[in-house]
Amino acid sequence: MQNGNTYPLVYNKEHYTVMANDIIKGKQDMTLQEARIIRLLITQVVKQDKDLKTYTCRIQDLSKYLGVPSANMYRDVRNICDKLMQSVVHIGTGNPKEPWEIIQWMQQAKYDGNGNITLMLSNQIKPYVVELDKWFTQYQFGNILAMQSFYSIRLYELIKCQEGITRTEKDFHEFTIEYLRQYFCCEKKYKQTRDFRKNVVEIAIREINEKSDIRLSPIEYIKTGRAITSVRFYVHDNYGQLKLDGVTD
Repeated sequence: MQNGNTYPLVYNKEHYTVMANDIIKGKQDMTLQEARIIRLLITQVVKQDKDLKTYTCRIQDLSKYLGVPSANMYRDVRNICDKLMQSVVHIGTGNPKEPWEIIQWMQQAKYDGNGNITLMLSNQIKPYVVELDKWFTQYQFGNILAMQSFYSIRLYELIKCQEGITRTEKDFHEFTIEYLRQYFCCEKKYKQTRDFRKNVVEIAIREINEKSDIRLSPIEYIKTGRAITSVRFYVHDNYGQLKLDGVTD
C-alpha cells in the first residue's frame, strides 16, 4: 500500500531487473551489498511506470531480502547508503573523444529512527530503467541474489547483455583481458593475469554456474604468444537451476 509519496519496497525472486545495456556495460565500482540494493530498487520499476518512485521498508525486512543478519544490516545500512549516495556509473567507451556520461545511482536515503529505511534512485538513472523499448537486458533478481561476489553479478550481467545480440549466431562470448579489467574496475588490482583469473574471473564463473540460470562451460583462455589476452565463455542454459524453487546457498 502506498504511504504518502512512498511505496513499499518488496522482494520477489521472480521479479525482473531491467536495465539499459549502456548501464550494464558502464563502469561500476561498489560492494556486494550496494550492488544488491541498487538492483533490488530497479526490480521495483514496472513497465507502466513513467517516473521513478520512492520506496520504504523496514530494515529487518531488507536484511531478509538480501539474506544477511538483521543486526549486520542495522549496523551497516547507514554506511552502505552513504557510499551509494556517492556512487556513480561511467557510461561510454572510455575514449575521451567519444560521448560519455557520469551519473549517480541514488538520490535519497533516509532512516526514520523507528526501523524504516526510505530509498530512491537518482533521476539521472531514469532514462536507463524506465520505459525501455530497445537495447536493454533483463533477468530475474533471484539469479544474482545468492552470489557472494560483486564480480559474479557483473559477469552475469555482461553475459546476459550479450545474449540478445549474438546468442543466436554463436554460443560463446569473448572479451579481452584489458576490457574485463576495466569492466571489473581492476586496473590497479590483481595486476598479474593469474591473480586476476583466480580472484575475479574464476570465482565469478563458479558462482554463475552454481547459482544462476546460465552455465559457462568450457572456458578458453586465448593467448597471444605466451600471454593470455582474452577469455572465451561458452554459454548454456542451466536447466538444473531453473527448476529450483528459491535462492540457493
